Amino acid sequence: MSYAAASLIAMAGVGGYVAIYYGALYALRRQREYLAFAGFSGSLALSSAGSAFTTVAPSVADAVPAQQLQFIGLFVASGFFVDFVLHIAESVDRRVIRGTYALAGIGAGAGIAGLLFDPAYAEAGYDFGTEERAIAALSPLGVALTALLLVPTTFALIALFRRARERELRAAALVSALSVLVGAYDLVEHVLDLRTFHLAAHIALLPVLGFSYILIGRFTRVDAQLADRTLALAKSYDHLRLAQEELVKTEQLAAVGELSAVIAHEVRNPLAIIKNAVGGLRRRELAADDADTLLGILDEETDRLNRLVNDLLAYARPIAPEPGHVDLRTLVMHAVELAAGGNQGLPHIEIELDLEREVDLVAGDEALLRHALINIVDNALQAMPEGGALKITCRNTDAGSRAAVAVDFHDTGEGMDTLVRSKARDPFFTTRQTGTGLGLAIVDRVARAHGGRVEIESRHGQGSTVSFIVPRDHATMPPS
Repeated sequence: MSYAAASLIAMAGVGGYVAIYYGALYALRRQREYLAFAGFSGSLALSSAGSAFTTVAPSVADAVPAQQLQFIGLFVASGFFVDFVLHIAESVDRRVIRGTYALAGIGAGAGIAGLLFDPAYAEAGYDFGTEERAIAALSPLGVALTALLLVPTTFALIALFRRARERELRAAALVSALSVLVGAYDLVEHVLDLRTFHLAAHIALLPVLGFSYILIGRFTRVDAQLADRTLALAKSYDHLRLAQEELVKTEQLAAVGELSAVIAHEVRNPLAIIKNAVGGLRRRELAADDADTLLGILDEETDRLNRLVNDLLAYARPIAPEPGHVDLRTLVMHAVELAAGGNQGLPHIEIELDLEREVDLVAGDEALLRHALINIVDNALQAMPEGGALKITCRNTDAGSRAAVAVDFHDTGEGMDTLVRSKARDPFFTTRQTGTGLGLAIVDRVARAHGGRVEIESRHGQGSTVSFIVPRDHATMPPS
């Protein structure tokens, strides 16, 4: 094997290795220039191998397949070359890239079909040795395709020079210009039949090594930038964590202040009423009917204070469900009985239950679910001070990707406007003079603790529908 053939085989090996390396790098980084450069290196390796086989071919007939392989590699390399150069120049033109790949594909197809060379005409070829060998001439189709591919490669080269402000891009531009000039020289050599040696095959390693150096520099710089940004992100995270801790403290203080105001307001009024009632009971000339009235007031205000304390404790206490199988139909009926018993002073309200038997069992904490259902029924009953109807239905639904059961409570009360509906779940928000504003807030926490949710549909003057949704299976949500 001649020196020329050995050097070309070595170039093919280096190009193949670079192609595999950058192909693997593309699989990790998913950056298009890595993929284009891997294809470019692999195509040049194929071309160098074809040139090596051409050099050692004993006859024109043997040289033609090797020449076809050489030019197939060059055509494919031109497509990847334009793709790569436009990407590193940040001047991506999809039409130019697609057009170049189309021309490269036509050229490769012509090479596979054996249309690039005419074995009937042989010209002298130089092999870096003392002997000239006969090789086939490039056909008119091959000359035309090569000339056409010089157009997009020149376009990409001009785009790269326009962006070549950085040292690495300037180096890329020089290497690219040299590669295009060599390709143009070889084309002219074929057309004019100068019978000199072809340069492209022998300098294929130059763009491969040059572009590798450029990409390694860009890779190193990107990694350094990534490390700097990671450090900056860590510092930002620390600042954000401290700010969040301060915000949590501020919110806790605000919640304590809001809670204190609510407690002061809700407790002061019953205490004032109790004090007046006790003062009345101390009068010696108090009639029996008046004494009964004052005692009734004491009972009522004591119950009001007890309800306030219970609501506050229920809201402040962490909710940690103890999962079990709960008979939802029985639980709803029990909640209706308890809520109705606590609102006997209200006008007549007709309650209709429509509970499907196939959705009777759910997974959850029976005590928590009962408390939530009682709060919903209690709110619905108090929303109808003039009387009305409450319809409770049960249906199958979903909570995210899990099968769930929804219990819908529809009342015929005055309903809620948009502002009130948006704040209905907020703690301490209430439109009733005797309410604590914690009922729906507790209901919402219980639903979320079970992996479910609460939905509210209401329009002013048209009643409200509150849907309590819990999954059928056990939830895995943390205590809230």
